[in-house]
Amino acid sequence: MSVMQLRVSTNWDPELPKRLSHLQVSGLYGKLADDVIGGCRPSFLLPQVSREQVAAHVRDCHAAGLKFSYLLNTTCLNNIHYTRQGYASIRELVDWLAEIGVDSLTVAMPYLVRLIREHYPGFKLTISSAARVNSVTRARQFEDMGADEIIIDEMQNRDFATLQAISQAVDCGLELIANPCCIWECPQQIEHVNHDGHASQTQSHNNYCYLQYPYLVCTSQKLLEPENIIKARWIRPEDLADYEALGIHSFKVVERFKTSQALCLAAEAYSHRSFDGNLVDLLTLPNRGSFLPPNLEYFNKPDTVDPAAIAPVAELMDFSFSDILNIPNKALDGFLDFFKEHDCRRLSCDSCGYCRSIFRQVAELDRQAAEERGREFADFAARVSQGRIF
Repeated sequence: MSVMQLRVSTNWDPELPKRLSHLQVSGLYGKLADDVIGGCRPSFLLPQVSREQVAAHVRDCHAAGLKFSYLLNTTCLNNIHYTRQGYASIRELVDWLAEIGVDSLTVAMPYLVRLIREHYPGFKLTISSAARVNSVTRARQFEDMGADEIIIDEMQNRDFATLQAISQAVDCGLELIANPCCIWECPQQIEHVNHDGHASQTQSHNNYCYLQYPYLVCTSQKLLEPENIIKARWIRPEDLADYEALGIHSFKVVERFKTSQALCLAAEAYSHRSFDGNLVDLLTLPNRGSFLPPNLEYFNKPDTVDPAAIAPVAELMDFSFSDILNIPNKALDGFLDFFKEHDCRRLSCDSCGYCRSIFRQVAELDRQAAEERGREFADFAARVSQGRIF
């Protein structure tokens, strides 16, 4: 029987590999704040590390008995791969990753799957959740391209029938994101990943002032309608066995801009399959003390935006969900059973009401504070879409 294993995001803390090595962690993953390919997080949110620091971190992982995966999981290259210079830059980056001993690459674009399989057969190749593998057919197609592992679209985390069907249909490894908190079936999902990809590409991320419009909107939704947090497709540490029963034994713990304390807290909870605390502390929700400070200097771009108009972004980022919301994790025992019998894709949340009722039963919310902060996020999002930032 396969043993459960975790892959944990890195913040490049040199001590992090050693701190995680005694847990059920098989490896870490991360990427430069920006490179020619880009990934699923904007550069200003990530630690600004050098190539030398990345190489040292890979060595630290190996010394601690951990593998390292580098993310190349953008969904759009802005067609630079059809230029001589762009193609050469992509090859140079992957050449360097091979030289420093990176074990695996995580990609979303079929073009990159094929390029890496053809020129770099030594890498283990993982398909990113950004590729939205959500069916047997798509999983089989990526496996046929040469994928060694697929991170399934996190929106499938409570679709047990689909997960089981994919697990039975492929021979490659499967992984689930353990602690996401994206809005259920968010219509901004594709837009957000594309935005973040361009906002982490060396050749483009400084050409504009990226204000994370999708994040502003979804955060306001979580505050104004906090049952959205229950609807999100996180997996409790106590429920890992339900997924192992489907043949899935690998789980990914996010987020790359969390503090080492927050990353270790989550890794320990999932390793021990138990967490007696506020579920909010495990999820990808902003929390002071859990998130590293963003690179606010990035927003100093008077040639692209009005600095006074975007000044509120700093205060919006200095915010903690845990100050206003407590969801006792242990109060959710048995919560997952509902989804084994119900298909959310064929239900209206308004008519179902399950997640809303669970939220009302277990959550402790400062509703006034949540609504005030939610309106602030919504107002700033409107400022962006109305062009009042210029």
